[in-house]
Amino acid sequence: MKRLLAVILLVVIAALTAYYITRQHPAAVPSSIANLLPADTALFIHLPDAEKNRDAWHRTDLYQLYCEPAVQDFLQKPKSHLPEKSSMREVWNDSSALRIRNGFLATNSFDSLRLIAGFEFRCDEKEAQAVIERWKSRILAKAAGTQRTSTDYEKHKIDILSGGQFIFASTIAGRQFLAATTAEDLKALLDRVDGRTKVPALDSDENFRTAMKQMPAEYAWMVYLQPKQLAQKLVNLRAETGRALPADQKTLIERIQSYAHAMVFDGARIRDIGFAAMPQLSQTKLERTTLALAPAETLLYGANIVNMQQQFDWLLEPAGTGSMAGPLQSISSALTSAGVTKEDWKAAFGDEISVMAAWPANAQLPNAVLTVALRDSARARKIANAIASSSGWQKISRNNAEYYTAPTSGVLAVVTPTVAVSDRFLVAGLNATSVDGVISPAPAGGGLAGSEKFHSASKLVPDPSQIFVYLDLAGLYSRLDATVRPILQMGAAFVPGLSERLDPSKLPPAEVITKHLSPVVASTSYVNGGYRSESAGTITIEQVAMAGGAAYVGAMILQQHQVKGGSSPAMPAPVAPPSPSPGAVGPLPTP
Repeated sequence: MKRLLAVILLVVIAALTAYYITRQHPAAVPSSIANLLPADTALFIHLPDAEKNRDAWHRTDLYQLYCEPAVQDFLQKPKSHLPEKSSMREVWNDSSALRIRNGFLATNSFDSLRLIAGFEFRCDEKEAQAVIERWKSRILAKAAGTQRTSTDYEKHKIDILSGGQFIFASTIAGRQFLAATTAEDLKALLDRVDGRTKVPALDSDENFRTAMKQMPAEYAWMVYLQPKQLAQKLVNLRAETGRALPADQKTLIERIQSYAHAMVFDGARIRDIGFAAMPQLSQTKLERTTLALAPAETLLYGANIVNMQQQFDWLLEPAGTGSMAGPLQSISSALTSAGVTKEDWKAAFGDEISVMAAWPANAQLPNAVLTVALRDSARARKIANAIASSSGWQKISRNNAEYYTAPTSGVLAVVTPTVAVSDRFLVAGLNATSVDGVISPAPAGGGLAGSEKFHSASKLVPDPSQIFVYLDLAGLYSRLDATVRPILQMGAAFVPGLSERLDPSKLPPAEVITKHLSPVVASTSYVNGGYRSESAGTITIEQVAMAGGAAYVGAMILQQHQVKGGSSPAMPAPVAPPSPSPGAVGPLPTP
């Protein structure tokens, strides 16, 4: 009897354990959707649960920052200029009402971009039909010449909107809304939904399964890319232009067998995970040899393994045409004249490159340096001397290193590009002071590696073997605020339309912003036949890059707008001096 009770107890424990594991770690493969897609799917985007994402988003630091009263007060005026009703806002509200789950978008062709899409709705079916009908009505109202027809397929009624080359075919199957850009693709999707198709689906593809094994068990959204078609297009384009590579050489995109990327709401943080299945490019393992040289106030530290032997072979090849042909030809000629060979180049430089940036309070610009590990310092000095001499750089020797300083004048006088070559590193920086910090570092102790902030952030991602990046968002924003705010205070007076769209005097204090900004950290390693990257923080490294790119594009658009409107807009003379807001020097735009 006791033995029977023991067996029953073990079974119960095992069942509870299995239940707990299943609840905490559900399958990462989105099989419920992947088995509806063809095996040759080239692009697949999956949104598991929009409602859950919204709740998780509200717990993030970024959303808490948005909810700060000072931030909301500052955004009040810009929001007032937004239209009360817009298509995007209405679609967003409708989407919330649908309570979407398992939303997806996919294609198996980048030529004609034949898309299939769909989602499961959890609201009342009549409400879902009403929302979808509103969407279609907007399309009919805005797309002139669009016609609406319908056709029956098996037990489904397919609604078709068409106009010119535009086709939008859709239907509701159970509690799923399904759509495609061709009626035939929608019929094929319905065949899979109804179980009439027995051919292999995406979830049986080995590349897809390999990528999904590296994705987290739960994610906010995921994208899967099969770049084979894009790679073939590149091969064909090179062949047409007569620039085909040798059979034993491939570009990076040709080497990637598959790529997957997922975003996760990780409590207050956001986390990104990516995996590129491909052969390993370098056997060298990242050592972060310069981490011990980074001061505690470092805002950015990054280290990367790059195959220097391949990356810089082109410097020793004849230069082509274009804006860089002249400088490259000059460098190539200088290296040849100095007797530098490809073997010298390959023997001189290691594969680890690092970047460090600090921004002292008394500096106008960050002190940024790029560091390359050396294998043979004598050959590295020979190469650096040849290039510097051909460009008119001045050379001095100190701290057991050779320093090369670029000639500067005019507005560039605040920046003095400097390169130094020591026994261990080649260091390039914006000024000699930043380069000295690497060539002759301060005594050990108190650096970035010993910082608790850095130590805690580093634990958020796996130990890197290929790439590591650390960014102190709060420190960076503080320095940007301190540097840019006074400039904007004076510059706002010369942009009359600025104060019409925002109230510069309500720009939130820096400390309101920085208390919600935690460091961002990222790492990449080669595991299980591919490069797996992970990033975590208030925002991720990928999102920082996208935000920076968007800011750059926005600045270019603004600059073009100003050029079209005139480089110096006329300013009406005020009848009386304006009264400044309390505590403000003048109109203050957002940085």
